[in-house]
Amino acid sequence: MMKGMISMNAKINAQNLNPYEFDSSIQFSLELPTKCPCCGTTYSRTPEYTNYFQNDSEIIIANSTYFCPTCENCFFVVYLVKEDFPDLYGYPLTQYPEPSEFTSFSKELSTLTPKFVEIYHQAEKAENSGLTELCGIGYRKALEFLVKDYAISQHPDKESEIVSSFLGNCINDFIDNEKIKTLAKASAWLGNDETHYTRKHQNYNVQDLKRFIKATVAYIECELSFTEAFDFLNNPQ
Repeated sequence: MMKGMISMNAKINAQNLNPYEFDSSIQFSLELPTKCPCCGTTYSRTPEYTNYFQNDSEIIIANSTYFCPTCENCFFVVYLVKEDFPDLYGYPLTQYPEPSEFTSFSKELSTLTPKFVEIYHQAEKAENSGLTELCGIGYRKALEFLVKDYAISQHPDKESEIVSSFLGNCINDFIDNEKIKTLAKASAWLGNDETHYTRKHQNYNVQDLKRFIKATVAYIECELSFTEAFDFLNNPQ
């Protein structure tokens, strides 16, 4: 099993790649991916297409093509198909592209600011690919969506002002929680270092930016949980 990526099962039909046996197919069960390796989004789809080839040693190798509707990328899983009486079963051998580790965010935060989650994961993908001069810019952009979406949730009547404001002004004017304000402001300062020619804070880097953003997220998630608990106590269902 591919760690953290495969756990669900499905029965599919696979087409034979042998040109002399092209019309033949087999049916077998296989383990499905639970996350897209390209964007980290939870995944629950069967493959778009699967083919197989049986070599002279009668070893069956199957190749499945998957499509992620979130990032609109394809990825591929290679399976070793073995007899698992009374059926055939496909065990994943490898996957392309290789899955990257993405930060998990709560359902509540993902609902509040889905663009933050999307951009943050793209920045992680850039960092995992060695694009160290670009990932910081992505984290800085993700921060702006996090802060502004949270601010809008707290001040819905000020949405147009929040959307058009500079990030620093948004933090000062529309973030009421002092801990969130402090962490967001520190994140913004370090994020600006990632986008400008001159780095003002030489003792801090992109890892510190990520640390401050994650702390900001943690406090926002606490606020969301508090609001839910408060509403529950005052309006029990």
